[in-house]
Amino acid sequence: MNNIKIFVLIVMFAMTSCAEHQIARTLKNFRTSTITLPEDLQKIHHRSQTTIEGSDTGIPVMIMYHDSLECSSCRISHLIDLLDLYELADSLGTFKVMTIFSPREDEYDELLTKLIVNNFEYPIYIDFSGSFRQRNKAIPEDRRFHSFLINSSGQPVFVGDPTASDQLWSLFLKSLEDIGKDCQK
Repeated sequence: MNNIKIFVLIVMFAMTSCAEHQIARTLKNFRTSTITLPEDLQKIHHRSQTTIEGSDTGIPVMIMYHDSLECSSCRISHLIDLLDLYELADSLGTFKVMTIFSPREDEYDELLTKLIVNNFEYPIYIDFSGSFRQRNKAIPEDRRFHSFLINSSGQPVFVGDPTASDQLWSLFLKSLEDIGKDCQK
């Protein structure tokens, strides 16, 4: 009986170790990529819809990406959870936040309606054509990699949702600080 317990523990440890190694490798590959923002994103702000003008912001961008596999309605109802992040961006002026929805074609109308009714106080971007994903094939399928901060060159420098925990928030602030130091050099 003890041999079986030991065997199970060894297998569990090996599986955990392999998964952690895979995540580390995925993170390393992702951080060496360059993310580009397409110019055909639609911006929803104050109940109006416009096409964004250019994709080069010149400052770091915290991207919160929601692909077609996620429940858009669920994510819209949780936009309020991002207020601290948007307010920090406003107060510092050193980075921008872009929440991007890339819905399935059959969800377009519902998504637009919910965003307009929700009237979130900050701009939300919709990728109707799927061009964000097409241009950025390096973004892993794993949703944990769909929230990330890119520097002004488009390289991911922080991966994760900073609003998910105090620890991630602290790491995010440190990443912003490091970017600021790099810009001063």
